[in-house]
Amino acid sequence: MNLLPRKKRRLSRRIQAYYYAVSKRSRYFKGNARQLYSLTLDYLLVQLNLNQDIPFLFVAVIVGLMTGYVAVVFHDAIMMLSSYCFTGLHSIGKVKIIDKYWLFILPLIPAVGGLLVGLYNAFVVKVRPGHGLASVIKAVAQNEGVIEKKLWFHKSLTSVLSIGTGGGGGREAPIVQVGAAIGSTVAQLLRFSATRTRTLLGCGAAAGLAAVFNAPIGGVMFAIEVLLGDFSVKTFSPIVVAAVIGTVLSRSYLGSSPTFKVPEYSLVSNTELLFYCILGILAGLSAVMFIKTYYSIEEWFQRMEKRWKIPVWAMPAIGGLMSGLICMWLPELYGFSYEAINNAVRGNEDWHNMVGIYFLKPVVTALTVGSGGSGGMFAPAMKMGAMLGGMFGKIVHMFFPKITATSGAYALVGMGALTAGIMRAPLTVILILFEVTGNYEIVLPIMFAAVTSSLIARLTYRHSMETYVLEKEGVKVGFGIALTVAEHISIADVMKTDYVTFNISESAASMIDTFFNTPESSFLVTDNDGRFSGIISLDEMRLLLKEDSLAGLIAEDIVKKDVPVLFDTTKLDEALKLFEITDFNMLPVLDDKSNKLLGVVRQEEAFAYYRKQLNLYGSDQHEGKNI
Repeated sequence: MNLLPRKKRRLSRRIQAYYYAVSKRSRYFKGNARQLYSLTLDYLLVQLNLNQDIPFLFVAVIVGLMTGYVAVVFHDAIMMLSSYCFTGLHSIGKVKIIDKYWLFILPLIPAVGGLLVGLYNAFVVKVRPGHGLASVIKAVAQNEGVIEKKLWFHKSLTSVLSIGTGGGGGREAPIVQVGAAIGSTVAQLLRFSATRTRTLLGCGAAAGLAAVFNAPIGGVMFAIEVLLGDFSVKTFSPIVVAAVIGTVLSRSYLGSSPTFKVPEYSLVSNTELLFYCILGILAGLSAVMFIKTYYSIEEWFQRMEKRWKIPVWAMPAIGGLMSGLICMWLPELYGFSYEAINNAVRGNEDWHNMVGIYFLKPVVTALTVGSGGSGGMFAPAMKMGAMLGGMFGKIVHMFFPKITATSGAYALVGMGALTAGIMRAPLTVILILFEVTGNYEIVLPIMFAAVTSSLIARLTYRHSMETYVLEKEGVKVGFGIALTVAEHISIADVMKTDYVTFNISESAASMIDTFFNTPESSFLVTDNDGRFSGIISLDEMRLLLKEDSLAGLIAEDIVKKDVPVLFDTTKLDEALKLFEITDFNMLPVLDDKSNKLLGVVRQEEAFAYYRKQLNLYGSDQHEGKNI
């Protein structure tokens, strides 16, 4: 009968004993309460050991949940604000005098939204807004994945204000940045390593894109292909988990239907691939036009701000007013509206709207975002691409009705092709379009056009939407690596002189004997004057070991001569790029004048030295510039 009260008394004594131990320890602790809390948290994290693979997956689940909830609130907030500004306000105006001046009020709505965003950034955040995805890529490349902890809230609020009041930007890129900031913040709070921080950043980005597009596979591929460039299992697994959680949460609140309602399309004939190839070429050229138009307008705003000494908080209002004046005559240009895309992929959009949106969408987007507003490039690129495809499809189907699909199919393919050209990430776009449409039959044309567009855009203009601004800020990104730091490091800093060489007349028996008595797997070959001749790799040595008939050969007979080389004047960035695009794990360093062999650079050592220098460089970097 007295068993339960006895257990309660025992639990009470244990709690009292715990608090006694804590208070006793705290008396000997010389720091303040915050330091004591920090030490206690560090001790708790060590005990939990969340850096292990399985516990880390639970952290990825938390990031996915947080990002998923934010994405749902973000989506609903934009819809509510846009509905009030453009429907509710007009309804109120019908019984009041403002209805008479509605056409004059309409362009002021984006201007007011821009003003609120400008004031918030200037006096609350006190930092110039970064370039969306570019700032995330910069954080990954230079700052160990660390993003300012409050960024997710600031970006959410300013994006809702900007897009909800009729700004021309899209909502997809902001939620990617918000998700990345959430993942980075969780990693910082849990004291994770740089590698884990980058992975959690990718988890948040993938969950955000997956939630807003209802596309988990596309979200995963975006995080890996565009942001991280890391396909290892340790990175891939938590990102998949976070994307799935974000998608499930989004579907619970926003529904599971595809983002765009597309009829069933298929490849009508094999000849039609030729037309999709032409569409891909046009999309690649249009992507370059989009990028150049956007940054030309953004740089015009920057010059105007300096020349006329306009307050930085007023610039988004000016951009909003200018975009509002355009959108009042073509409402489909508003960033929150997907009606034009849905009409185009169903083949119902008229020529007037398609031509207008195609030419004016990059302008409206630049006026909103380039002036200091908030928004992304995903939706604007898709909208412009859908219009391009719709126009091209109508023309093609008019002349070749029996061997081509209707214009809706071309609008769908154009939407993906132009986006791939702007982002230079065709695989991500292909997967996202497959998921947001739920139409598998049209995947082949999308793949063909997206790759063609990406290739044409790359050949025509070397910058993508992100790399242009990154290079302006002094961050060169290429082949999955940030090259800014590496291009200032001399190759002599990483060159080694401990290597094995063969003379061109070296016998097979001698080479085999050396092979068995050294850990090296690649051997350099020089002539009698010490000039470099080529490399004998593991493949050639295996051939000598297997074939007894080759025992009479010498090094000159089997040397591989088409080998990329480095010179003593070369910088580290060239070596890193060569390692990324070739199969060599060791490259020779030659004298620039005599071509004599000076040393070697090994892949593992080069990247290790690069990462060390990058961490030292990135520790002083900040995401935004103070206002």
